Amino acid sequence: MAVLSSIAVAAAGSLVYVFGISASGSAAAGGASRSPGAVVVVRMLTCAGKPVLKPVNFVISCADANSELTATHWTRWTAKEAVGTTRFGLNLCNPYCAASKISYFPKSTVRLSAPVQTKHGRLFSKLVVTYKLHGKDRRFPFSWAGIPAFAK
Repeated sequence: MAVLSSIAVAAAGSLVYVFGISASGSAAAGGASRSPGAVVVVRMLTCAGKPVLKPVNFVISCADANSELTATHWTRWTAKEAVGTTRFGLNLCNPYCAASKISYFPKSTVRLSAPVQTKHGRLFSKLVVTYKLHGKDRRFPFSWAGIPAFAK
């Protein structure tokens, strides 16, 4: 699709991309008007710049690959949010990041939220993973806000 080929990848991290598909199947990107009854399809943009829908595996932090979603099962995916369960991978940087490997936290939850209008269309601007570390709930927040691709 021509709409997808114009997406830029920000070096600082991966993006989430939203575009509309009308009932006739034509794409409506960004601020383009959508026909009544248009379905909004939400996609995430991988570090390689490929738009994906409901990815099972996804690298969150492209710059260092120190956080990722694996074995993800999405239970809700709408134009406003996406929610699922995942095996969350995170480099705990102990004793320091370069000497540490990724630790995995099964049965974690992931939530994408706060879609914003950008020059690339509507994009989710926040991700939060909730996971258990040493028996306590922890939150891993990640924001794409401030990345050049989010400029209008």
